[in-house]
Parts: sequence; C-alpha cells; structure tokens
Amino acid sequence: WLPALALQAGWQPDQIAQLQKIALRESGCCFNRKGGDTVDKDCNITGISEYTHRSDTGGLQINGQNFDITRNPYAPICLQMKICTQEPLLDPLTNLKAGKLLFDYWQKAAGDGWIPWNICNRTKTCQKP
Repeated sequence: WLPALALQAGWQPDQIAQLQKIALRESGCCFNRKGGDTVDKDCNITGISEYTHRSDTGGLQINGQNFDITRNPYAPICLQMKICTQEPLLDPLTNLKAGKLLFDYWQKAAGDGWIPWNICNRTKTCQKP
C-alpha cells in the first residue's frame, strides 16, 4: 500500500524504494506511531518505551521542529501546509505529503532530500564516507 499512497502524496517512482526503507527503519511502517511508542505486529500501540522523542510522528517520524511553531518559528510543515500539531501527521497520506515537503526543501537547499532521515545527522558514532 505504501508505494501507491506515496505516489499520491507526490513522491516519484525512483524515490519509493528509499522511502520504504526509511518508513521501516523509522516506525516499522506504523503510521499511527509517535516516537517511543511500542507496537505489535499489526501496528497497535502497546505502550511507550521512552519519552525523549514524543514529537516524532507517523511513518516517517517527522519531528516537532518541522511542525511545531513554538519550537521553531520557521517550522515548514506549519507554515506551508498549515499543520502545526502532531495529530494530523498520524494520517498516512498527510505524513507522506509532509515528508515530501521536507524532502523537496532539502533537495533544493543541500542537494540531498534524504537529510532529515540520515542517521549520521543524529549520532556521533556514525561513520560518514
């Protein structure tokens, strides 16, 4: 279902394979998941394992810096999509559209649309090539 919905959200066919890898890594492809949620094999929320990144949202785990204007006055999802709270981003199509907005921004700004999901941006142990 993800490829069809991603295309509907504006992703390009050649981006789908990487997008699927990211959704699997970030959320287990559970678009109802907030950061720290534990889920079962059917994506039912079963608990919370940690509270340090609760603003991470949906299948692409979009961070609050990108939608919460109180955390970032330039939050692109809030400013461009008028989505300024977490709940709408739990909808798979909305989450994929927001992810595409971030991808397009970083593609234009830095030549790499995958920057928001690059693990090397989050850890000091990553070995950059």
